[in-house]
Amino acid sequence: MDRHSASEEQASADPMAYEGEWKDLPDPPATAASSVSPQTTVTFTDTYYRAGFWLRLVAIMIDAVILGAFSLVLLLLGTMLTAPGGALNDFDFEIEGSLPLFPLWFSGMITAAAAYFTILHSEYGQTIGKSLLGLEVRTPEGTALGYRQALFRWLAYGVSASFFGLGFLWVALNPGKRGWHDILANTVVVTREEREE
Repeated sequence: MDRHSASEEQASADPMAYEGEWKDLPDPPATAASSVSPQTTVTFTDTYYRAGFWLRLVAIMIDAVILGAFSLVLLLLGTMLTAPGGALNDFDFEIEGSLPLFPLWFSGMITAAAAYFTILHSEYGQTIGKSLLGLEVRTPEGTALGYRQALFRWLAYGVSASFFGLGFLWVALNPGKRGWHDILANTVVVTREEREE
């Protein structure tokens, strides 16, 4: 074996150890990453308009009217059932004394509101008020909310209601149009209208 072939054999075993001259080697091929120009990814919130403060205010007012009507029915039903001498299902069942109406009514309303916002936001992405105005609640990636996330978003309404409702007003004050409850629950409210290219 001559000296030249021994050097080539050493180079094939360890290219960095070869000290001879490299001749007639082609340039390395361009990689796919370098040949393709970078593309900007289009996110879900780039595709749809975010709902503004006034649209969301009207939607929550519609939901408040619906829950208020249910509250009135619940209050009337509770009054009939907790009044002394009230009858249950046409049975002569007399209730001794009056049960505390306000705690029962309040707990019923809290449960109804939690179920209303959690179930509708999770199953349909919108409450009745949002549906009438063409609004949907999604994650920033565009996926639907799970029950846990929808419930947490409803609980975060309490945070947004603090400081005289500043968390709700925050929708109008920041470019992302997200309230404190949206930020805490990682949600966005968008319209069904797609952005024009």
